[in-house]
Amino acid sequence: MSTQPGLLETLPPGTAFDGAIVAVLGNDRRGGRKALRGLRTVELRLDAGSVARLAADHFLARGFGHFAFVGHERDPPWSAERREAFRRELANRGLDCAVYRPPSRGDLSLRHRHLAEWLAAQPRPLAVLAAYDVEARKVLAACRLAGLDVPEDVAVLGVDDDPLTCETTLPPLSSVAMGGEEAGFAAAEALDAALRGRPGSPRRIVLGGVRVEARASTAHFIGRDPLVAKARSAVAARIGERIPVSELARSLGVSRRTLELRFRAETGVPIGEAILNERLARAKDLLRTTSLSCEQIAAACGVCDANHLGHLFRRRFGASPSAFRKGS
Repeated sequence: MSTQPGLLETLPPGTAFDGAIVAVLGNDRRGGRKALRGLRTVELRLDAGSVARLAADHFLARGFGHFAFVGHERDPPWSAERREAFRRELANRGLDCAVYRPPSRGDLSLRHRHLAEWLAAQPRPLAVLAAYDVEARKVLAACRLAGLDVPEDVAVLGVDDDPLTCETTLPPLSSVAMGGEEAGFAAAEALDAALRGRPGSPRRIVLGGVRVEARASTAHFIGRDPLVAKARSAVAARIGERIPVSELARSLGVSRRTLELRFRAETGVPIGEAILNERLARAKDLLRTTSLSCEQIAAACGVCDANHLGHLFRRRFGASPSAFRKGS
């Protein structure tokens, strides 16, 4: 249950329980807690800092230099914490972050136009972190209204990685995945241990960001050579596909040799090796943060099958994917 004030009062009269998993939203410390006195509880706390770090790393790896945050229009504590964590993370790296302030009144159409006008007035290319996926979807709609291309003019990143939202937007939405399932199991185990009186059981579980699920809304790289930037963007947007370098070059209107030479001159790495690095980095993220099978991970990373993924892992890291997962 949440510590949101008044929520406990909605339970039917006479409801009794021995313990509870309590979601503490944002900086809430008191709401609803009086009714829980005397019960064994496990707190589930949101970690805004991990979300901010993942978002900043994701945008900076793509070369962005202008940043913004768009929060929930009512600015609840969890949204405010994500905003301040993102601002602090960027400030620690010597970077500024613009914050969108919605109008205090007006209908949905006015608010939509207001956000579109604000986005159009920001320096570009702009990297936007939205408080959660639903808000990010609104940012995408506002970009369309303002005539801004996503991700070339504005890259948009949500939080929660809700597949129903992220995979049905145009373009598909990148999002910070939260370790909700793992945190839920950990909280349930901790509460069970507390109810059984086991000493040393944890009383607080942290729910934080675990990875960025990159999709087309942030598939844009900024660099000195526009051709190389387009190539990196194309690879990021199609990481789950097996794209030969010759096909990638053809789609960019150049010869394979031209692409290879310019890519290496810009990055210092052969393009084939860079593509493999992207695939293996994604595979490592999925092994660390999901329970997907090696076959599923291979498919998500554009690798032909689990056997080939295992071969690549052993050659690069000296361990099988399963051993890497256990060690993580």
